[in-house]
Amino acid sequence: MYLAPDGHEVEIAEAAAAFVAQALPIARLHTPGSADLAANARARFGEMGWFALAVPESGGGSGLSAVEHALFFREAGRQCAPVDLLAQCLAANLTGDADIVSGKQGVALLVADGAAWRLIGAADSALALQVTRDEAVLYPLAGVTTTARPALDPANSLGVVSTLPDSVERLAGDHVWQLGQLGTAAMLLGVAEAALDLIVDYAKIRETFGRKIGSWQAVRHPCADLAVRIEAARAQLWYAAAATKEARADAATHLDVAKHLANCAALAATDTTIQLHGGIGVTDEHDAHLLLKHALLLSRLFGAKRALLGRVLHAGLED
Repeated sequence: MYLAPDGHEVEIAEAAAAFVAQALPIARLHTPGSADLAANARARFGEMGWFALAVPESGGGSGLSAVEHALFFREAGRQCAPVDLLAQCLAANLTGDADIVSGKQGVALLVADGAAWRLIGAADSALALQVTRDEAVLYPLAGVTTTARPALDPANSLGVVSTLPDSVERLAGDHVWQLGQLGTAAMLLGVAEAALDLIVDYAKIRETFGRKIGSWQAVRHPCADLAVRIEAARAQLWYAAAATKEARADAATHLDVAKHLANCAALAATDTTIQLHGGIGVTDEHDAHLLLKHALLLSRLFGAKRALLGRVLHAGLED
């Protein structure tokens, strides 16, 4: 890939788009009890090998790269795919364990929260993955008490864990973190693109004062601004994915920038889309609020605004 997907990369993106839209359509989130990655869906993803795109062939994976990883999660973001889809993929890259790669065992994401941890994922997850810039750690969840909490994002369940058992797998370094950051940035890009598509399609059919609302500057100009934001985020995401694939020394910086631009694009796009839809944009039956809630969660995983900008401020790039 050179700054944009081509060749087999486009084919993988198209295959991912078709599969995710069929297995996890965003419409599912209008039905109660549709949060997380259910066991049957997890098995389907595992059977198709989506969890192991970037896992080496020697570890039972497809032997592809960070580029294909990003392409897949961009399409997952368009459908507000749950966070445990990403956690499962990251765990596969951590261990290569056959039960994780196949989806037989579910993996939730563990995020430190003071003296406790927040658990994002299905209640039947067998494992929990905590990822930092320094290491990735996998914990068993058998016997662990999880206190359920209300979740803003209907795509994900949320729980709180006070104590953890000994880990079953640990990997030093930032390899898993980079894949997590790339995956969340890609999902945010997908969310932003879906939000822009929603309002552009609506602006072509909704009329006020005898004219399509897309003809009014108050709608046309914000849409154009979103298109520019999204293009900037998309270009940086492709560059960061290529830099990660090539193991460039400045890949971590490009990933930080990609995550920041994706955060900004997704939050702006989802908020603006709701505003431009008018009254229906805030109704429960519409998809707009689902995209906004998903963006709010993803923007806080694997790098939020302050931490990202602090790192970028002191970063250096290769010539």
